Amino acid sequence: MKKGVNAWIYPSNFRIEQILEASAQIGFEGVELNLDEETLKISKTERRAIAEKAASLGLELPSLCSGLFWKYNLASPDQKIRAEGVGIIKKGCEFAADIGASVLLVVPAVAVSEVTYQQTWEWSRQSIEKAIPTAEACSVTLGIENVWNRFLYSPLEFKRFIEEFGNPTVKAYFDIGNMHFLSFSEQWIRHLKDLIVCVHVKDFHRPTMQFKPLLEGDIPWPKVMEALRETGYNGFMNIELPPYPSHPLKSAMDSKTALDLILSMK
Repeated sequence: MKKGVNAWIYPSNFRIEQILEASAQIGFEGVELNLDEETLKISKTERRAIAEKAASLGLELPSLCSGLFWKYNLASPDQKIRAEGVGIIKKGCEFAADIGASVLLVVPAVAVSEVTYQQTWEWSRQSIEKAIPTAEACSVTLGIENVWNRFLYSPLEFKRFIEEFGNPTVKAYFDIGNMHFLSFSEQWIRHLKDLIVCVHVKDFHRPTMQFKPLLEGDIPWPKVMEALRETGYNGFMNIELPPYPSHPLKSAMDSKTALDLILSMK
């Protein structure tokens, strides 16, 4: 498995060049960049420059993440918002292709009280299906992430949701920390098996219901690592944690050390 980091671990005023340089210095193998509405406007020339900078530092850019799917809900009761969400997927796939990333994280839906569960399922599927041709053309996998969205909270339905597309372009982006308060990550991993295309790593403490730095929560990391190895997963383990307020790099540095320990667990 490879050691990756999400760019959110650095202060928000860090430029992409700073993020890449710091990540290489700390010893990560890859960086997951995040897309917002401004970032999506970056030109192809600028995107190529990002890819070239990463390559010069010996870094991979395996995946892209975005918080925009909470704003542009793929199962919103407003058709215009759903269409905006589809547009974000398409633009994200094009951005990914330009920098050489192979996975785009997708939040499938944010369930709301005025939309039934079945309708949420159908609108989410319809939205994602509209973006599949673009994903295929860009050679990008849509990684459906398990998040706190009141939707797909069982490994059985999460797997079924993905498999109903009947398309290898749609797979799972598994978040270990997000899952811990709901269930048992090692069970989800074994159930999803080769559908998992990317993994988010953070810790969680059930008694306080809080995300924690790696190894400061109560996730059973040896069991999680055993399950990942059983499934043959060998992709990126992308740390997704915030920066510390007192030092711009310390969170990333501590997380890299913790990830080294987690990956060595038997």
